[in-house]
Amino acid sequence: LPSRRSASTIAGFTLMEVLVVIVIIGVIVSAATLSFGILGGDRESEDEARRFWALLQQAREEAELQTADIGVYVAASSYEFLRIDPRKRLWVPIGGDALYVPRELPDGLRFRVWLESREIILKPQLPARSEDEEDEKEGEEKDEEEVVVDRTVPNPNGRQENPPQIMVLSSGEIMPFELQIERDGAEAQWRVVAQPDNDLRVERRNKDRTWTMVAQTKAPEEEDEEDKT
Repeated sequence: LPSRRSASTIAGFTLMEVLVVIVIIGVIVSAATLSFGILGGDRESEDEARRFWALLQQAREEAELQTADIGVYVAASSYEFLRIDPRKRLWVPIGGDALYVPRELPDGLRFRVWLESREIILKPQLPARSEDEEDEKEGEEKDEEEVVVDRTVPNPNGRQENPPQIMVLSSGEIMPFELQIERDGAEAQWRVVAQPDNDLRVERRNKDRTWTMVAQTKAPEEEDEEDKT
């Protein structure tokens, strides 16, 4: 009898230990899942910041090659690339190029934009338009004086409505701006910045809320040479 009780007691403790281990594993898995969700969100912000940065680099190269200005219109969670129509002297969508199609941020992310150190108000969505690649082809056969009612037509004051906020000039210069990508209810962790010296950067926010540069278009040695002079 004593030996049976000892075996039963040992078996009972072993089962309890198994249950405790299962609970601990569950807690660890839950914590890991939560951490993965947070890191995944940061990864989305980083990916979108780097994509915007890369597209602007490409736009700068094409602006120089084609000697034509390119603009970016930014809404709260989307953006589009525009070009100057030399005939109409208006900003129109860039058609026929998959690289410059309008893009949407993943759910939960949104933009904030500063120009000349002042934050600008972004519209919830991209303005509606009727002008696309097919419209351009049809437009060649239309009377030049025909008016198309969309965002590319100037308002009665002679200024075009909803022009691009970010400008890439034919000289290759990008007008200074700051674009942050933040998640709902949280401070932005990633941003794209165009510096006055025409350096285009991707930066990450540190724990002390300062920004660290993680990618740039201007070689570091070029900066060092300028500092020496």
